[in-house]
Amino acid sequence: MLAVLLAFALLMVGCGSAPQVGDGEFVASEPFVAGSPFFLVHPTSVDYDAGAAIRPLEVRVRERDGVSVSFQWFRAGAFTNTGGTEIPGATGGTFTPDGPGYFFAVATGTDGESGEALSRASHPARIRVGEVSPDPRATLAVTANQRQYIRGFGGMGNAFWIGDEHGNTRPDMYMQMRDIEKMFDPDGPLAFNIFRIHVFPAPIEDVLSGRYAPFMAQSNAQLLDFVSRVGDFGGYVVAAPWTAPFPHWKHNNSLMGSRTYYRASGNSHLRREHFRDYAEFLRDWAQEMADRGAPIHAISIQNEPTYDPGYYAMLWTAEQQREFMAEYGRVITGANAGAGVPGRGGGRHGRVRLMGGSPHNNVHWNNAALNDPQAREHLEIVAYHTYGDWGTRSAPALDGSPRRETWMMEKNVNTHAQGGAFRDSEWDRIWIVMNEIHHVIAHNESSVYTWWYLKRFYSMIGEGAFGTVNGEILPRGYGMGHFSRFLSDTVRVEASLSGHRNAIGRRGHIAPGRVQTSPGIRGVRVLAGIRTSNPGTWQEMELKAREDMVSVLMFDNRTGRGQSADIRVELPPGFTATSAYGIVSGPNQRHAPALVVLDREGDSAFVSLPSNSMVSLRFRGEWRATGRT
Repeated sequence: MLAVLLAFALLMVGCGSAPQVGDGEFVASEPFVAGSPFFLVHPTSVDYDAGAAIRPLEVRVRERDGVSVSFQWFRAGAFTNTGGTEIPGATGGTFTPDGPGYFFAVATGTDGESGEALSRASHPARIRVGEVSPDPRATLAVTANQRQYIRGFGGMGNAFWIGDEHGNTRPDMYMQMRDIEKMFDPDGPLAFNIFRIHVFPAPIEDVLSGRYAPFMAQSNAQLLDFVSRVGDFGGYVVAAPWTAPFPHWKHNNSLMGSRTYYRASGNSHLRREHFRDYAEFLRDWAQEMADRGAPIHAISIQNEPTYDPGYYAMLWTAEQQREFMAEYGRVITGANAGAGVPGRGGGRHGRVRLMGGSPHNNVHWNNAALNDPQAREHLEIVAYHTYGDWGTRSAPALDGSPRRETWMMEKNVNTHAQGGAFRDSEWDRIWIVMNEIHHVIAHNESSVYTWWYLKRFYSMIGEGAFGTVNGEILPRGYGMGHFSRFLSDTVRVEASLSGHRNAIGRRGHIAPGRVQTSPGIRGVRVLAGIRTSNPGTWQEMELKAREDMVSVLMFDNRTGRGQSADIRVELPPGFTATSAYGIVSGPNQRHAPALVVLDREGDSAFVSLPSNSMVSLRFRGEWRATGRT
């Protein structure tokens, strides 16, 4: 069933088949209307010379089983998709304006099962004739030089107790299905596609029944539904254990780490004689999830194997991971023993992938296993966290054979003092997170960015603590939504910004020769990604694209009084855009349509980037030549 909600609300979608991640678009900011069905192509703004013929505007929506769609075009008095005057006879997917103005389309359909009427307005388009804008001083040049595959963005479900500023907890503070729908629906406002869950040191039945961790029993009872729904949406579920399931498997005979807070002490490493037992435990856990109708995409051998706290933890050395992968990785991957454990991810069914341990702050900890051919064969995803170290590119993972993606699997930045914790949900506090997401993708060349708890006052949606509203999207959520909606399932290509006095270096990251201890430098950062319908040098990416596309993200993290910079976006050589649109978010708007003016030749566009704001753009078109290296 499809339900229409406005502004910041979730759009509930029922599909005949699993949707393709990243195809749907969403606008969620007043005064713009948000509805359904969902537009794949929005009308494009163009400036024409006097006397030039105006080309037709076009809209296109995602096809849905049992839903027939009709269109109606409107003329507006400003760049908006509300109100307006209906244009008689303009009821097709294309419409040719008779002169300058603002235009948008409304798509209306009927759900074949429920009979419910569905309606949604497209982004508006501005058509100007005979008005020439001055060329912007700043230029963003997008190249066709490929770097790495960007698989997606997301975060963690609940693993431990949470509460409000008074220490109180309620069942609905933990993850609920409505939260999963809001964050992971690819036609929703955020379109996340990475969901990390805890491999609890308890039988799955105990977790589902509430016998284990009763304080979050209501949420845990829905764990299978959460995993299944994310899979339905084309996402990737990754499971990570914090400790072995039995104390005697570890040298300290405890589920905890070696610190004394929980009265655990001694060597918290896994005993060598239990390596096979542990591999079989992980395999059987993933198999039971699949048997219960909730297959996962990957399972990790350990959360933070280099960090020894007083809570659930288990230490590994790099050499121990190498030995485990080389000798027992095949137990989990199923190598030489059939098809392996059934898995699911990216809208496809296959087998569960094996992820290495995600060290606390050093991706190069994985190099011992990566440099061993037998271990590397089973170390299918390289993981790390960025606590205390922003990390650097892991050359063995990217360049070795077989090639491996690196996934950043956890980060949490929040204000510890209660007096300031409420400010984590303010717009100006998003930048430390957005800077790091950019750093992980552009500098570390990782394929995934994963936040800690998705539902928390310092995270992507609120749970009701420190003034947040339970289930309401927070500024950091809208910010990461710019990445996930426009850059998931793309190939990152190099891009450089020149002419802007606040640009941060080549490829939008940091100027050569400057020392950076953290991604906190004030200025403008950029990212760009492409999809192509033609196989190329990145066939291993498992591309789902059926069309050619370029996506661009820019943000100016200066929080002073607003200034805007007009930017010319030069598209990759060989690519011709036929449509363009974008969204902008800032202190007073979230995911609102951005005015993107496409050059009549289709090789460049013009957009304004305000300070303290994010802008994401999408261009659809075709490659005139290979244009890719």
